[in-house]
Amino acid sequence: MRLPQPLRFVLRLCIAVAIFLGLLAITSRIVMPKNNQDEFGQMDSAANGILGEPADSIDVVFLGDSESYTAFSPLQLWHERGITSYVCGTAGQPLPYTYSLLGKALSKQSPNVVVLETNCLFRDFTPGFALLRAAQDAFPVLEYHNRWKSLRVEDLTTAPRTTWTHSLKGFSIKRDTVAADASGWMAPSDELADIPILNRWYLEQINRLCREHGATLVLVSTPSTVNWNTPRHNRVAQLAADLDIAYYDLNTGSTRVDIDWTQDTCDGGDHLNIRGAQKVTTAMGSILGERSELTSHAGDGAYVSWDEAYAVYARQLEQ
Repeated sequence: MRLPQPLRFVLRLCIAVAIFLGLLAITSRIVMPKNNQDEFGQMDSAANGILGEPADSIDVVFLGDSESYTAFSPLQLWHERGITSYVCGTAGQPLPYTYSLLGKALSKQSPNVVVLETNCLFRDFTPGFALLRAAQDAFPVLEYHNRWKSLRVEDLTTAPRTTWTHSLKGFSIKRDTVAADASGWMAPSDELADIPILNRWYLEQINRLCREHGATLVLVSTPSTVNWNTPRHNRVAQLAADLDIAYYDLNTGSTRVDIDWTQDTCDGGDHLNIRGAQKVTTAMGSILGERSELTSHAGDGAYVSWDEAYAVYARQLEQ
């Protein structure tokens, strides 16, 4: 029986789409980095280094833009609290990418707490960017299409793997000191900073994903005279209350960290240097130490590699 013309068209279209998606899947496997390192073409390798950590070994995952990886030191947190953590921070991180990195982390880890640094909540992105990010997650060839220039024979036959991890667990040591002008910083205000509706939706999805995996989402604002102010604090506090998410602002109130803006920033108040990061990490340890779902692994033989990593880190700080 001959199918009607409209049905034949639909059938041909479905077959064409299926073939196209199949080709995307095949080429994605070929061009994907074969390990999560720069030398294999991995983008944002430090953030993706969490995939090289032993499965279910990370207690806390930090997410956010450069404010996160210059403020939270996992190895210091380990030394002071016996808590394992990893910073999946990237420069200028928009929330669709935050969601993507969280999904990757949760595919390998079962953290008790996920900390989102709040600067990225105010970073604009278009619906088109969000759709592209989702497509790139489904078909990595859309993100790694330029790797065809460096493909080797092994890329055709080798399955992607993730065996590498960052020596500082995603943290970046900043040693420079450039004083900040803190006049007017966190001045009292009743204003509410604007937050795009799509950003709020992504925050809700991040919160939902955390809960589905048994993790608690926590919002934290790290000290910054350039990026943070009272209107932003007010908006995040309101948003956190609406969504029943714990929020800690290290710029103000009872959780304020005593930053010396003449000594503790590497670039005039935008990011913290190592001195500022040490203060923030100690404060973060106090906050996390109050959470019953987190316990210390200090002295546990299964985590001896963390002691070894901290020893290397401590020597770096002395240089």
